[in-house]
Amino acid sequence: MIRFEYGSTLKLSIKYLFITLYRIPAKPKKRRRSKKKKATAETLTESAAEQPAQEQSEAEQSAETASAEEAAPVDSGEKKKEKKQKNPSAPTLPEIVELVKVLVDSLCKPLRKLLRRIKISEFDIKIVCGGSDAAKAALKFGAVNIAVGNFLGFLDSFFTLKDPHVKIDVDFQSEETTAECSCTVKMCAMIFLMFVFTFLGRLIARVFRSDRIKAYIGRIRSKKPKHKVN
Repeated sequence: MIRFEYGSTLKLSIKYLFITLYRIPAKPKKRRRSKKKKATAETLTESAAEQPAQEQSEAEQSAETASAEEAAPVDSGEKKKEKKQKNPSAPTLPEIVELVKVLVDSLCKPLRKLLRRIKISEFDIKIVCGGSDAAKAALKFGAVNIAVGNFLGFLDSFFTLKDPHVKIDVDFQSEETTAECSCTVKMCAMIFLMFVFTFLGRLIARVFRSDRIKAYIGRIRSKKPKHKVN
């Protein structure tokens, strides 16, 4: 379940059964006090005392490596240029187009059913159009009504929208336009699992029906090294 609220602040909570998976704003975490302050102070003093000796040993090692590099002979051979070879198992452009087509065809119908089974309830919109000029405020009021109507039609065409409450007013004493919105989105876990299995079943069936994809899979299998059995 997803609960969304927008007003003076943004609030969002995602829950599964009684477990809250995500929340905006998040709860402040309690800070834990460190109980071993003396031990940390002693370790800091010991590390500060050991630091000069470590720096001296590192300087000696770097000087030895620099002298060894200067004494080593320089190779005079020419650098070999590596030629980029085409990967024979890479898919061609028609195969990529065919794969994208198969993915889209397999996804469209299950995704449409999944979205349709998502329920949006407790949908409330409250908008106050501000403006001291009556003509401009009326134009803004009409534009907001058209935008909200199109938005509700879009939601209702894809999801299951239950009893939306819309309230749009005009305030001639204020120049600001305020908006508040809240809704609850619910989806069953079994519906999502059905969507996943349906999509995978349609995808596998369409892959085995496509000659190009089967040829690509056979090309990949033929390029694999075969292990000799003694």
